Amino acid sequence: MYTVLHVEQSEFFLRIGKNIIEEKNYRYIATNDINEASSILRNNKVDLVITCLYPEGGNIENFIKEVNNKYEVPIFVVTSNNIDAQKKDLINLGVTEYILKNDFEDEIGKHINYVFQYDQYMNDLREVKIAVVEDSMFERERQKEIFDKHEIENVDFYESGRELVNSGRVYNIYLIDIILKDEFGKDLIRNLRINNIEAIILAVTALDNSKTLASILDVGANDIISKPINENLFIAKLKSNIRVYTLNKKIQMMLEK
Repeated sequence: MYTVLHVEQSEFFLRIGKNIIEEKNYRYIATNDINEASSILRNNKVDLVITCLYPEGGNIENFIKEVNNKYEVPIFVVTSNNIDAQKKDLINLGVTEYILKNDFEDEIGKHINYVFQYDQYMNDLREVKIAVVEDSMFERERQKEIFDKHEIENVDFYESGRELVNSGRVYNIYLIDIILKDEFGKDLIRNLRINNIEAIILAVTALDNSKTLASILDVGANDIISKPINENLFIAKLKSNIRVYTLNKKIQMMLEK
C-alpha cells in the first residue's frame, strides 16, 4: 500500500486530499507543520509528499531540499500563486508537480495516478534483462551502484561489444558505452538494432557534439545518457523507455488475439 503525506494548513484542502487518497485505498497521513512532517518522513515509509506553499513551522524551500536529499520521494506543491518566477524556482529545487489550488480537486487524483504508475515501471525494470557494455571499471561500478540501490538485479556487465556478442545472450535493454577500447559503440548499436528490433538501446557517452549524437540515434539508439551519469536522469530515462516498451508489448499481445 502506498503512503501519502499531506502537509496543509487548510482543513478544506485536507478533507479533499483525504477523501481522494483514501478512495484509492492509499494510506493517508496529514499535518500542518513542517517539523512534524520531517518526523513522519523519518519514521514512516512515505511514497509521496503533497505540501502547501506556506506550512507551519519552517521554510518550504528547505523542506523540499530535505525531501529530495534524504528520501527521494516525489513532492507536489499546492498553491494559489501562479507566479512564473516562483514556480520556476520551486520546480528547479526538485518539485515533481506544481498544482494550483483552484485545480486541486480535479487534478490531484490524476497526478497521483501518474506518479504511482511511473513507480510501476520500476517493477517492470526489475523484471527485464539488462546488458551493460562499458570498458571503464569506474563507470561499471557507478551503474552497478545505482542498479543495486534500486534493487534492479537482472543486469550483466561486459567490458566489450565482442564479449557481449560472444555470449550469445539476448537482452531487453542494452546500455552501450560509445567509446570502447578498440571498438566504436555506434557500430555495436547498429548491429544490435538489426538483430533485435524491439530492444531498448541506450547510448552512454560523454560526447556532446549534436551531429555525433544525432548519428547515434540514427543507427538505432532509443536515447542517450550523458556522462558523468546523474542517478535521477539515469533511472528516469530507463523508466521512460520501459514505459514505451511495455506499452508496445501490450499492443502486440492485443493484436495477436
